[in-house]
Amino acid sequence: MSINLNSSSWKAHDLKDEELYAALLLAEGDRRLAALLQPPHDHVRGKGDLPLDEGIGRHAMCPDLYRATKSGSINRVMELLGFKEEMTSINGASHDPKEVKVMLEDTPETKKTNKHWGRGDGLCTLQEVTAEKNTVLHIAAEQGHVELVEKIIQRDNTLLVSENSMEETPLHLAARAGNRRMVSHIVFLAQQSGIGAYQVLTKRSIEGDTVLHEAAQHGQEDVVQVLMTVAPALSVELNDASMSPLYLAVVRNSVDIVRILTQYSHSSALGPNQQNALHAAVLQSPEITSMLLDWKAELANKKDASGSTPVHYAASSGDVTTVNTILDRVPLAVYIQDQEGSSPLHVAARMCNCSAISCMIDICPDSFELCNNHGQNFLHIVAQHGGKEINLNGHDLKNIISIINLVSRKPDLKKLVNERDNEGNTPLHYASMNGFTEVILHLLKVSEADTTLMNNEGKTALDHAVSLDSFFLMAGAVATLSAYGATFSPERQDKVIKNWKDETTKWIDSVSDNLIIVSVLIATIAFSAAFNIPGSYNGDGIANLRQARQYNIFLVLDTIAMSASVSATVLLVVSKAVSKKGCWISFSLALIFLWISLFTMELAFFIAVSVVLGNGKIATKCIISSIIMSFFIWTVLAILNICSPAKFETIRKFLSSTKKQTQTTHQITIQFPKLASYVRRWNWFIFLNFFLYFTTVAVLWTI
Repeated sequence: MSINLNSSSWKAHDLKDEELYAALLLAEGDRRLAALLQPPHDHVRGKGDLPLDEGIGRHAMCPDLYRATKSGSINRVMELLGFKEEMTSINGASHDPKEVKVMLEDTPETKKTNKHWGRGDGLCTLQEVTAEKNTVLHIAAEQGHVELVEKIIQRDNTLLVSENSMEETPLHLAARAGNRRMVSHIVFLAQQSGIGAYQVLTKRSIEGDTVLHEAAQHGQEDVVQVLMTVAPALSVELNDASMSPLYLAVVRNSVDIVRILTQYSHSSALGPNQQNALHAAVLQSPEITSMLLDWKAELANKKDASGSTPVHYAASSGDVTTVNTILDRVPLAVYIQDQEGSSPLHVAARMCNCSAISCMIDICPDSFELCNNHGQNFLHIVAQHGGKEINLNGHDLKNIISIINLVSRKPDLKKLVNERDNEGNTPLHYASMNGFTEVILHLLKVSEADTTLMNNEGKTALDHAVSLDSFFLMAGAVATLSAYGATFSPERQDKVIKNWKDETTKWIDSVSDNLIIVSVLIATIAFSAAFNIPGSYNGDGIANLRQARQYNIFLVLDTIAMSASVSATVLLVVSKAVSKKGCWISFSLALIFLWISLFTMELAFFIAVSVVLGNGKIATKCIISSIIMSFFIWTVLAILNICSPAKFETIRKFLSSTKKQTQTTHQITIQFPKLASYVRRWNWFIFLNFFLYFTTVAVLWTI
């Protein structure tokens, strides 16, 4: 007996699997099965040597045979197949001949069924198949009917290599179902019958899956243990999707199966698109990741079809623990770049993963010098993609700022702030192209980025900021850059003027139509509310609650709401007919009046409810006032977050800089005459909301 065969026999003995042990004993002298017991140097993929011609004698399976096989009724299956001699010895039972005769006689239902299915003799055959071309052996193997499988194979052992419509053998179905005893039994019967265990073990499905693929991808640990005992060479096989059993086990997150397969050094770890099992593991399980690194640490250096290593995958997920686990074993993996020249640092930067960047720089301090094919360092990527490709919510912005702060804290990294890529752009250029004020501010204030640097087109960061299409983004970027001394590139002023006057006029004209409808609606509601007062009227037509303080407050607030909305309507109509300068002023004042009318109408509603409730119901009044204040505060905060041109300190510095007669302020005045006005009105808006807030508190206090 060979060394490999002897070793597998002992493993089968340890598993206490008698049939698997017997099959291995029968393998003595079987060269084909012996080939599966060792990792082949050039394992040739191939179908079995005994193909079954599906066109010979194949016809649909009768319902009675299908049901009997599904249920595992040996007597009924033998009866339908016409094997009379089996009836007196099945399961060691002894039957009276009269009973056997009764069992073999066709019942009315059976006669009717056989007539319908064209069985003149009333018998079924082993060549019948289901709609998916499963034989009775397929069905019995999948259901785990061991004794029935043995009886069927005794009658026709070629069914062991029969294939259904997916080219799956009965062993495929048994492996998928996870029936360990059935798998061992089929292997033993195949070897005993002369078909050979090699034939059934090497058969492939239409997708190229071996029985080990089936067991691995369906998480059948016990079956994998049996197959790796009798045919460990199957672990090197790939299916038609180029997936190994180990890769499938990792994708399924089957820790126990991965542990079994990694006991063999020859097991393949390959997956689709030149991935390996570690590529999948870093996105699935830290435990499997560590297991694979202990097995073969060199997997961390392997690239997929795009040139990405498992470290690239881990960096994209932001799992710092996994990144640290890999780099502790293979620190040089951080230097590997993909086809675009991106290192794992670039990937982490693109996903705004500050913790992953910090981890990689701590382990490999010089890795920050890596640039991609465009000459960009990881800070370029943060400024370029951090706010554009990812929805820049509060969490992403916080991470971007953390990355900028990280660069600023480390002296070695500070040079990245002013490094230029192949097009001459610095990180500040890209931040200006995106127009995200917070990123620009931190690059200027914390990292002290140079605002005078020009790219290969001769443009500074301020030149890019004025090219933004969104007025709000442009206003914030320009105000922030100019507040910190940014300059334009030298150029003729008449060549660079972007007529924001026309753009603003078009925008105001389109928005005014909708706002006019809103303001008229508010005026109508406020007008109606004055004559549908709370408490109604007495017989003389006088308000019943005229003596109540809350009633008088209600009338004042309602009057303010109506008057402000009427003024807003008039101003919006005027803004569509006056000059460009008057258009901007009218529209700005209309927005302020509209905001006042909306808010005072809400307060008037609360006062009306309070009057109706009377002096009691303190809890109800508190709940209503809390709701009003909460919605007001959250609305103001949302507007400040969305439309604010810059931080308050930056606004103050910008307004101060506009008073100085410099070339930058002169050019801003030429191109954006309304920018300073917009920033000032923004301050008025903040003051107005403080006033409204304290007014609300005062009104609520009086109730």
